[in-house]
Amino acid sequence: MSRLHRFATEGGGLATIEYVIGAAIVLGTLAIGVSAWNNGLVARLQALVSQMQAVR
Repeated sequence: MSRLHRFATEGGGLATIEYVIGAAIVLGTLAIGVSAWNNGLVARLQALVSQMQAVR
């Protein structure tokens, strides 16, 4: 706990804007990954539906 307190009270710790920038980068990367995964999933489902329609 003393390490955390020392880090929080030191002048050399990260500024709030650095935390905000880091969070924005992480969330942006996560959003891009989820979007890409979702697009791939939609394409696979469309292919499956097309195959099922061809069977009829």
